[in-house]
Amino acid sequence: MQTATRNILLDILKVIAATLVISTHCRVLLDYNQFAYHITNNHFFRITIPFFFCINGFYLYTVFQKKNIRAWIKRVGILYIIWMLIFSYFWITPVLEQPLKIISTFFFGFTHLWYLAALFLGGLLLYVFRKYSNTFLLTSAFILYFIGFTIQTLSNYNTITEPLLLVKLINYSPIYRNFLFFGFPFLSIGYVIHRSKFHLKIKKSVVLLLLICSFLLLLLEGFLSYNIYTEGTFNMSASFLFIGPILLITAFTFTVKSNINSKKLSNFAIALYLVHPLILVLIYHFFTLDSALLTVITVLLSGIASYLLIILNKKVTYIL
Repeated sequence: MQTATRNILLDILKVIAATLVISTHCRVLLDYNQFAYHITNNHFFRITIPFFFCINGFYLYTVFQKKNIRAWIKRVGILYIIWMLIFSYFWITPVLEQPLKIISTFFFGFTHLWYLAALFLGGLLLYVFRKYSNTFLLTSAFILYFIGFTIQTLSNYNTITEPLLLVKLINYSPIYRNFLFFGFPFLSIGYVIHRSKFHLKIKKSVVLLLLICSFLLLLLEGFLSYNIYTEGTFNMSASFLFIGPILLITAFTFTVKSNINSKKLSNFAIALYLVHPLILVLIYHFFTLDSALLTVITVLLSGIASYLLIILNKKVTYIL
């Protein structure tokens, strides 16, 4: 049992981030204001994934240093397979006669599980390049993310209209939202932050200033994209390259002291992220709710389900 007082800000931010993911999938504010919906759903709420990847990259440094890569592969791999099986009805039955679609979904991940697929493959790629310089990793991160961001931009703004095969590829989100163009870049950034101990060298006032500036930059990007917005989804924003790492550094710069079991808090965030689509399916089956009420109910029911998953995880390991 954990009794020592420690900084739990990182774990609190994880829970908040998981809640924002739920809000995104519930399309909160869609029924109220189009601009507010665009700014939140397509930009602010989506900072969660870059933040999660940065966290994982940060801790992968310790995994690599302690040579625990096999244990990490086993944990993430089993976690991914278990949850893909849990959701198998939703991604296998609709395309039983399309084996290539099934293979593609398994490789890239079903809906929100794309994150685990990208984490697994991105982590392996980072392991291959773990001994390369910080400059190499950061440069690679920016270049790869820019490529993915460019593909998304071409898709959202209908820049390419032919040939048809190229149009279909560009409009297929896993082409850019994957381990190479999304996962690896932010894993690398988190890894470099830990290896260079950058989070210990930067002053609180500077972190706060950078945090404010990065959010303003995100707001500006959201405003600009709104003026030429089509019907695409903005999984990737240029501002994420700054705000993801800054949020990670913020979690280590400022403190929230508590004797709460941080492992349970972290698991609660993971459970929220993994289980909430099942809650959404159940709600959609029985009720028709506006986006705000849907978000509140989904968060509450997902919270209850997450608590039960934490209890179950004590007996059935690897589900969290």
